[in-house]
Amino acid sequence: MSCRAAFVVLATTALAAGCGPPMHAQSAMPNGGHDTSHLAKCSVAASREQPLVTEWPASYKARLEALLQGGAVAVEYSGCDLKIIDRCRLSGSYAWKKTTLSTDTTDIQDEDDLYAKLPLGAASLSGQLKTSGSLHVQTTVSGQLQLVGKAADDATSGAECARATHLVTALSIGAFKLVAGGAAKVSGGAEYAGVSAGGSSAQTRSILRAAGDATSCERATKDEPSAECRSPIQIFLTPIRRSVPLNILSPLPDERG
Repeated sequence: MSCRAAFVVLATTALAAGCGPPMHAQSAMPNGGHDTSHLAKCSVAASREQPLVTEWPASYKARLEALLQGGAVAVEYSGCDLKIIDRCRLSGSYAWKKTTLSTDTTDIQDEDDLYAKLPLGAASLSGQLKTSGSLHVQTTVSGQLQLVGKAADDATSGAECARATHLVTALSIGAFKLVAGGAAKVSGGAEYAGVSAGGSSAQTRSILRAAGDATSCERATKDEPSAECRSPIQIFLTPIRRSVPLNILSPLPDERG
């Protein structure tokens, strides 16, 4: 095409577009103009491959627990989104390992904290954080379910596992409370109807989610966890190492003859 013809084509296109924004202004907006700031926040999570799962819905936790009894569990993990690949069946099993009883509190004061410490629930909890001003996850862990045996080294065989990116290699279990508002810690008191009383803090504290009984975690034995202290707390992931397909390494056919 000649330079004159190209100029005519460009001019015609510009007229058809009317008075819209110039091309350079459109290209400067990533993802078609959508806000992608949350994607950047998801990529800097404090424990990228060891996220807390306390904020998961109860139904999703139950699904995870059920799958753990049938072999190694594969997931698709990207940004702040983790999906269990139900149909991906892999070898391996999970064995209970009792650990020293431990408690912890994760304090979240702003949205940066939220995406860094609770990436899997950041989107759903953002509104609650703005309303209450702070979130606190109180956890008690009595042990882990650890993957034993030889899980599949390559989960690419079969369409069922094509989307899988990570294997669940361990899951810490115990009891937890997800609390909105109030002080991070209450000394010498108890919580009733979301209000801390009898201690040094009397701020309103709303319990958003809770599972298990922290006191029952002490009853875990080396053979099995306590029935009231086995809620999923933290998931440990290992990236799936995919092998290079053999056909990619094969030489191209000779096109000369």
